[in-house]
Amino acid sequence: MEEFIARLLDLQDCDRDIDRLRADLRSIPAEMKIHRKDTEGHEAKFTLFRDNLESIRRKQKKLIVDRQDNVTRVADYKSRLISLKSNTEYTAMLKQISHAEKMNGQIDSKILEAMYEEDEAVQVLDRALKERDRAVKRSTIREDKLKNKLEELQSRLSQIEISRSEIAEKVDPKRLKLYEKSRAAGHREVVTGVKDGSCGGCLTKIPPQKTGEIKGGKTYICPLCGSYVVWTSDSTY
Repeated sequence: MEEFIARLLDLQDCDRDIDRLRADLRSIPAEMKIHRKDTEGHEAKFTLFRDNLESIRRKQKKLIVDRQDNVTRVADYKSRLISLKSNTEYTAMLKQISHAEKMNGQIDSKILEAMYEEDEAVQVLDRALKERDRAVKRSTIREDKLKNKLEELQSRLSQIEISRSEIAEKVDPKRLKLYEKSRAAGHREVVTGVKDGSCGGCLTKIPPQKTGEIKGGKTYICPLCGSYVVWTSDSTY
């Protein structure tokens, strides 16, 4: 194998590692976002149930105030009975008292219903709180692991990029330019092997004579994709 090919292979190995690390680095923020979204969903559910409980309690307080007002009203009506002079006025006041007391009974029923609603809402909120706390804990643990992984990957990437620069300095500038141009065009295997008598990069058929020369140690440049084609341990005619 020609010396420049060996160096390009080393460079290509570095680039493979760099591509893989960068892909891993890109995936981490997206994964973090998924965990945060899950936590936000549990937080939103908890907030909804908390607001519902507060609404029930406000309704309950209003009912209690309404009942107290009615009790005061009934007491006032009864105190005025003795001052009424006609049967008509007396009968009308008794009807008002009866209506107010009936309203108190209805309010009592509503207060009881609100108490049951409150008990149920407290239980629902308690479950939502526990689910939210579990989700936050899971997310925090996972995010910490992802942050550590991110730092580790960034450190490894920096080291490999340094190694790549050192290898690139030893490659002939013209060949390095061709290599970089090929990678920029989307070819990830600029140096490739022979696969079933074809270029391993684009599968273009190689003339049998050229295949023999490649097996003998010569380097072939694919006329279609520009890859350097060499004979490897898994190459086949």
